[in-house]
Amino acid sequence: MQQPPHPLTYKFVRYCVNKAYSRLIAGFKENDANVLYSIETIINELRNAENGFKSLKDVVNFLTGDFLMEYKRAISTLRSDLVTQLFRDILTNCMELDEVKGDDEVKGVLRSVMDKMASIKPEEKLAEEVNAAS
Repeated sequence: MQQPPHPLTYKFVRYCVNKAYSRLIAGFKENDANVLYSIETIINELRNAENGFKSLKDVVNFLTGDFLMEYKRAISTLRSDLVTQLFRDILTNCMELDEVKGDDEVKGVLRSVMDKMASIKPEEKLAEEVNAAS
């Protein structure tokens, strides 16, 4: 008999990503349309990742790989404080899930990803282009 998928495989987007996104955009004004569009693009990339989640291992592989690469790309093109808040909130939301609270291994992965985010710096060329355009 096949085990049901780990709840994080479907709650990553439905809870972790969507809650962080709604919290972030709550304070946006109409004149922030370009930034909002860029954030929506990032959110869509993260939402699309769910299509590849068949097991908890898939989610962990995404978080330790593509999630961090998306974070690096995003802080190189947008205000790093917004991006950092969004990505940290996503991970924090995941840690709030009952299914994660009781799983030390998953909590460890989420904390490790958060720690790695702290050491990632924007790519200078992209950051310079963003600052010049601002």
